[in-house]
Amino acid sequence: MKHAVALLVVLVVVATSGCASSPPVRSTARPFDDVRQLTIVVSGDSEFSVLENSAEPGRTFDQILPWTGYAGLLKPIADLVHQVINWFVESDRKSDASAHVRDVSPASFVGRVFEQALRASGRFDEVRVLEGEPADDSQPRPDVVVRVTVPTWGLVRVREGDPDLMSVFADVRAEMVARQTGVALWQDNEDVTGPERLPLKAFTADRAFTRRQLLDVLERAGRRLASELVYAQGAGR
Repeated sequence: MKHAVALLVVLVVVATSGCASSPPVRSTARPFDDVRQLTIVVSGDSEFSVLENSAEPGRTFDQILPWTGYAGLLKPIADLVHQVINWFVESDRKSDASAHVRDVSPASFVGRVFEQALRASGRFDEVRVLEGEPADDSQPRPDVVVRVTVPTWGLVRVREGDPDLMSVFADVRAEMVARQTGVALWQDNEDVTGPERLPLKAFTADRAFTRRQLLDVLERAGRRLASELVYAQGAGR
């Protein structure tokens, strides 16, 4: 009995000393945890797109050519004609859908929303937006910049049917970079679509409605970027 008690005491002492000697777990600091001044740089071209099915003539050509006896000769010409038809159809759709937002710069709009959301978070002492890269002699000279671009935005087919259903969308990208080293500290890509699912005519016929939808999806994208940055900074992702 005495030997059992002695063995138990030894085990308790060893376990306790082992726990005491273990170093405490420390969270790893992110490379941008101490960033308090932030400069948002909006730049790059934005292409307005209407992403939908190709025009039907291509399918018709494929059905007719085998009956002509000259399929091998006419196929390249038919493909070229089909591409030209699709180009004109796509051009018309873009013109109709984008007529009411030609005064909007998607990257600038997202950048402003991004700025407002970051200010409201209280995580940064100063947040500003610049149109284009800051000059080397700019004052104050930013050590860290977040580059925001919107490569494409517009309308996208979200469900096939008769008719196909469309929604507004925006492809938004952000990258935080240390200017002295060029090292990327944080990156995020957001492909945001609107909640409405409607035929294409609903967007091309009501310009005011489509403008509200497009601006709303840009606003959602800017707020989502801010949420992801604040989360990454706070959670140490």
